[in-house]
Amino acid sequence: MDNITKSILKFIIKSLAVVLPVIAIAIMWYVATDPFKVVRHYNCYLPDPIETPVRVGINKGLITLTNFNDRLSEGYSYNAFIFGSSVSCYYDAVSWAHLADSTGKAHPYHFDSSGESLMAMADKVEYLDRTGQPIDYAMIVLDPIVMSANQKDGPSNINPPQLMSGLIEFLKYHYIYFRASTNADFFKSWIPAMLTGKPCNNGHNIVFEPQPIVYDPLINQESLPLWDSIISANPVQFYNRYPLVPSPDSITINDVILTTDKVEALHRIERVFTRHNTDYHIIIGPNRRKVVINPVDLDTIINCFSAPNRIHDFSLSKAHILESDTLLYDNTHYRSTLALWLMQEVYRKSNIR
Repeated sequence: MDNITKSILKFIIKSLAVVLPVIAIAIMWYVATDPFKVVRHYNCYLPDPIETPVRVGINKGLITLTNFNDRLSEGYSYNAFIFGSSVSCYYDAVSWAHLADSTGKAHPYHFDSSGESLMAMADKVEYLDRTGQPIDYAMIVLDPIVMSANQKDGPSNINPPQLMSGLIEFLKYHYIYFRASTNADFFKSWIPAMLTGKPCNNGHNIVFEPQPIVYDPLINQESLPLWDSIISANPVQFYNRYPLVPSPDSITINDVILTTDKVEALHRIERVFTRHNTDYHIIIGPNRRKVVINPVDLDTIINCFSAPNRIHDFSLSKAHILESDTLLYDNTHYRSTLALWLMQEVYRKSNIR
């Protein structure tokens, strides 16, 4: 072995001697603290905001799937599912179930995830089908802006392990969370929060849950009663604290965003619904920015499901409704008041037909 080779080997050994202990400590910290609740199983992923004000934002898809299986193991059963991004969270599942079947045969559960792409939604629908769950009723809540999203691999968006297959995907999953919980941006918020007992979001990424969400695990539903009470009593105070962007004067027609992968995802959903003879409806909701679905994409959705009476586009017909601040929690999420009205419109039209 020549001197150059020996020098290279010594350099590698010394580098490993420095790097490996650091990596080992980081891995031990990740496993021990499990800030994103992905290493171990938990009975509660969204604790009470009053009792636990410092709550790291947890992947909602993970909560949805884990909580669903926990409830099944306790003997609960479901046959009615609301699919969508976080915009769908404030569609009251109990009210929807009554609208879907007033005889009480619909047993609802939210099957949502943050920033839900159509591909991830299809994965969840197929998961229910693959595991033998009845899908008698379904509601899909879409948004023209959220629909533009592609499959993401960030901590808040990556599919949970229940939807993964193979060791490579599992390792990638944990690598994403390991990186997210051991970088400087994370510790800028984590350390002050641990010292003060108050949520801090000092980095580029939001670490702690900013909303005082109250969680109902029986139907996987989120609500914001504290914010609702403040908006009702003093909307000026609320929106001064949580300002909204101005709603534009004019409507913007979105670009055509349904790519081949997204269209195939819609077909995957449709095939499952057809097998289950699902009574479903698809709501395309309005948004603060007055971005409406492109007519080409709307026709594509209608053709994918071959049931125009089940596709309800409110992005255009109600484009101006979110000029009213008090119907919004923030620039993206409208309140359950509007969600209930949209659902009632859907089923009123259905009953007329």
